[in-house]
This record gives sequence, C-alpha cells and structure tokens, in this order.
Amino acid sequence: MSPRIEITVTPAGETSVETKGLAGPSCRAASQPYEDALGARTAERRTPEYHAAAPVAQSVEQRA
Repeated sequence: MSPRIEITVTPAGETSVETKGLAGPSCRAASQPYEDALGARTAERRTPEYHAAAPVAQSVEQRA
C-alpha cells in the first residue's frame, strides 16, 4: 500500500486525520501540517502502524 493521508469531516464539522502506509514518527510528521490547518486537537489515537518499526535499509555482505 502506498502511503496516504485520509481526512474525514463529519456533518457536525468534526474532523479526523489518519495516515495509512506509514510507520513510526514519519506518520506524525506527514499528518502534522493537516492537523495544524484543521485547528486544535481534541484527541489522538496512535494506530499499530505508528508503533511498527520503520523499514530500515540493510546491506548484506557475502564472503567466500
């Protein structure tokens, strides 16, 4: 799944911002500009993706 940000606005005017396909602090950094634009936060719920380790590039060295 490619990373995306979902913004939901209810008929009552309540908003929510949710990231998909991002792990760790990168999801917070990606959603921050939208959260700032929407106003004061009333609640925050971190998904299991937030707590997942961000992918780390690994190199493998093979010796004969």
